[in-house]
Amino acid sequence: MTNFVKNILAVYKQAEDHEIKHGKTWYSDALKECQDMADCHKLPLHIVAGVVAALSPTNRWERNLVDAHYMCKTFVEGGYVEDCAPCTYKTMRDKAWSILQSMPHTVEDVAFILKGPKITDFYLCIMGHDVCVIDGHAWCIGFADRRTMQEVPNIGKGLRKQLQEAYSKAGKKHGLTAYQMQATTWVTWKRIHNV
Repeated sequence: MTNFVKNILAVYKQAEDHEIKHGKTWYSDALKECQDMADCHKLPLHIVAGVVAALSPTNRWERNLVDAHYMCKTFVEGGYVEDCAPCTYKTMRDKAWSILQSMPHTVEDVAFILKGPKITDFYLCIMGHDVCVIDGHAWCIGFADRRTMQEVPNIGKGLRKQLQEAYSKAGKKHGLTAYQMQATTWVTWKRIHNV
């Protein structure tokens, strides 16, 4: 774990001021986007954020928001899941729709429907919980090992937990949450390696 923290901090040390600012506000900006969408469609914030998280796999952020907006609009207007064609897997489209249909009462209930560790953590980060998303980029940063996403090995439960703890420790050294540290280092890593 010590190496993970050291490697994360080594990337953070290379962050430019605008990258640190962007990393600090990325998830609060995402929450604001979800709140605007919730207000527009008169839906609860935790439901809309769940839809956004469900539609996120393989989906660019800007497109993710467009897809979530369209799905919420379709649902509110009495449409059908088949009317929606988001840029993600059909199973994720159906999962997002099931969140709208079942209208879970709490953040925890939405997280239970999401199930997958990456999208659940993404959802919790948007909702302000101090966790972080461990994806291929986060793995590369933690291991100081530049690979394509296809070359990153499967990240098991134990390793995911170790990396999350490392991001949390690294974040605390700079007064950041785990997700702020992860977002900042991801933006920096992207620039450094042109990915």
